[in-house]
Amino acid sequence: MDELAKTSGGTPLYSAATESIVSDASATSTFEKMINVAFSHSSLETFAKEVRDTEKQIRLDFEITSMPGPWRSSKSVITSAMKLNIPLIDDNGGFYGKTSLQNKIKEAKAEPKEELTATDYANKAIAVLTKVPDGLKQQAYDLVVEYLNSH
Repeated sequence: MDELAKTSGGTPLYSAATESIVSDASATSTFEKMINVAFSHSSLETFAKEVRDTEKQIRLDFEITSMPGPWRSSKSVITSAMKLNIPLIDDNGGFYGKTSLQNKIKEAKAEPKEELTATDYANKAIAVLTKVPDGLKQQAYDLVVEYLNSH
């Protein structure tokens, strides 16, 4: 077994990362390998850990300071989709393409957020104010709470 295969464990993410180093033309292959690995994980956390471990190994093996553009782009799209609970596969069981996922992410982020009522907003502000921030003296905090309670 060659040295590269020994250090990488032959993982699909390692292969995707090395392809993205070699050529920007491999962006599609990088995305396909990464989405396949992402789908095989049960959670964003386990996928993110494998990505971090792979990036660490690639940086050591190739003495680079940052991952190539195709890798970073694929990672961003896939992790964003996972954070928003957007499925990675379509109704036919195939993986969504990168552009399709980007559009779904944009749609999910554009959905109107529920507007807060005045009472909800006030309760949210009070919740923030009832916690003493680090570095704020208790005495000053107590004065603010006393003021709020009196009005």
